Amino acid sequence: MEMKKHIVLINAHAHTRKIKKLLAEMEDTFRKQHFSYAFYTTKDTDNAIHIMQTQKEPCRFYICGGDGTLHQAVHTLLHTAHEVVLLPCGTGNDFSRMLYDHKDVFAHFRKSLNQQAQAIDILQVNDTECINAACFALDHDIANHVHDTNWHLIPRKLAYLMTVLRRIFVYSYPILSITLDGKKIFEGKAIFATCNNARFYGGGFCMTPNALLQDGKMDICIIEGFSRWKIIPKCPALLTKQPQKLKECHLYQGKEAIIHTNQGVNLDGEIYQDQDVHIKVLPQAFQLVNELKSF
Repeated sequence: MEMKKHIVLINAHAHTRKIKKLLAEMEDTFRKQHFSYAFYTTKDTDNAIHIMQTQKEPCRFYICGGDGTLHQAVHTLLHTAHEVVLLPCGTGNDFSRMLYDHKDVFAHFRKSLNQQAQAIDILQVNDTECINAACFALDHDIANHVHDTNWHLIPRKLAYLMTVLRRIFVYSYPILSITLDGKKIFEGKAIFATCNNARFYGGGFCMTPNALLQDGKMDICIIEGFSRWKIIPKCPALLTKQPQKLKECHLYQGKEAIIHTNQGVNLDGEIYQDQDVHIKVLPQAFQLVNELKSF
């Protein structure tokens, strides 16, 4: 198949032994197949965006990083002919759980050589975009505090859960107002609220178990506020990807949401302080090469 120029973007914090081995294989493959290619190590967000913006001809970008690096790519490459191969090797890799072989960066690279890009949906959130999750209420608070303690020696999902258990007893439930496709679906106190394009966040929590990347819809999960002392018996439903088992849980699907919060929003792990949030689905707006799970 005809190939575009290959641009490899490596997160500066992702230089593990496995990644170095992957990069050596990629360069060897590109050279043997006579592809035009370049490797860049991205020092920060502005650096990554600058590299992507300077490529005028359609390229295939290889994102060696996690959700944060992918978030930058979405914001920069939306509605373009550029293609993206995600090689998940960051600290947060929740979006990759929507992909086959989500932990195997070598498999993603090798398969991509014979794969065409496919268009997936993206969420537009006010004047920015997200590919994975737009989180409110306690999730937004956790994003502000998950790094208060050094959790690097334990799995990210457990670190997220530990932060939930630590913050829930000092956190004030916000009043959320949510309108979906012109109809008000919720107004009141919520402990969790998320508008998702994909299924997972927080190291593997699945609040929107029916979300798909090509259905033209966002999935919304709202869990009403409950007594803080009930969090422990409710954890099994949250940990087993079955939030709908909670009587306080409400699941919705739609195309456009308006949300008012007295806090802010967490987009793909990045904090935004907007309190009036307009979210809409941008169907088939981003060219992803990786193979999607069919679930």
